[in-house]
Amino acid sequence: MRSGTMKAIARSLRVLGWLAALAVSTVPMAAQEKPAPEKPPAEWDTTKARGQTRDIDFDTNEGTWMALTLSPDGKWIAFDLLGHIYRVPASGGKAECLTQDSGIALNMQPRYSPDGKAIAFISDRKGQNNLWLMDADGKNPRPVFTDKTSRARSPVWTPDGNYIIVQRQGTRRESGPEFNWSLVRYHQGGGAGVELVSKDKSPGWHSISRDGRYLYFDAQLCPPLPFGHTDPMLGCAQLRRMNLQTRKIEEITGGQAEQQDRCSSGGGVAPEVSPDGRYVAFGRRIPDGLESYKGHTFGPRTALWLRDMQTGEERLLMDPIELDESEEISRQMPILPGMAWTADGKSMVISQGGKIRRLSVDSGKVETIAR
Repeated sequence: MRSGTMKAIARSLRVLGWLAALAVSTVPMAAQEKPAPEKPPAEWDTTKARGQTRDIDFDTNEGTWMALTLSPDGKWIAFDLLGHIYRVPASGGKAECLTQDSGIALNMQPRYSPDGKAIAFISDRKGQNNLWLMDADGKNPRPVFTDKTSRARSPVWTPDGNYIIVQRQGTRRESGPEFNWSLVRYHQGGGAGVELVSKDKSPGWHSISRDGRYLYFDAQLCPPLPFGHTDPMLGCAQLRRMNLQTRKIEEITGGQAEQQDRCSSGGGVAPEVSPDGRYVAFGRRIPDGLESYKGHTFGPRTALWLRDMQTGEERLLMDPIELDESEEISRQMPILPGMAWTADGKSMVISQGGKIRRLSVDSGKVETIAR
């Protein structure tokens, strides 16, 4: 029995030795094997839906907060609606979608180039609201800049058609607690931008004179209240003008002027300079004015004013227009939906009450273009 036990132990030791040798011989081989590298995550495609979708077809004859632009030849009006950009004949008619191939991405705030061959617009196709271009018929969309750490809005072309000026805002971590915007100029072919007005001056809506000499903009002068709000009735929003050669900034409105027929808060937003540079149209709150819309009453309402840059005279041009957002400085939309002068300076095209209107500057007569 003892002899059998010893033989069994010897066999066990031989088996263990063989297993140990096998293990030792396989260790170097296992150590040499490297795990397969993980594939980098695919870039997020904002144009693709991440769930089940279905198409809903409907017709509409009105829109909300439509930013619009007029082609230089006066034949087309481009506007944004429900995340897409459309164009419609300036004489009226059926609208044509220009961004139908962008999936669920948002496209907004179109602006025709001076030669009418391209449209600058804002889109989040790369994950953030950045500056894009497309041909006037919607073809060949391409980014001017894509930066996930900053967002842009309100593109404005320089008269030579080489550059586009936008409002640019960094992320909260990057831009600081004030969360202000700056005005930055980009070449239409891309590249790094050049800051024209820094965020410490809190610039907003902007337009440029046809001779390329002056950049008009509104500025928030009051410290923001909680959540980035300001009081529009304190005259916090004022109009400014920068000489692009000297970079000197001058006041257009200062908030100290007498109220005209109790219809002036003394402030001003969204300056849009006329083609000849003489007039500036802008928005202003009416303190004691109420507006009724589809059964709802709210106030104070916003009106469109006109300032003569030669005499300093101001007059009420259209009352009401869309309510401005001058109390909200961290908004993603412009302070007012985009509007445009006609080439002869006699009229303006503006969205109001869900429609696209043509406004005579001399008579104040309003005509509905797109119903």
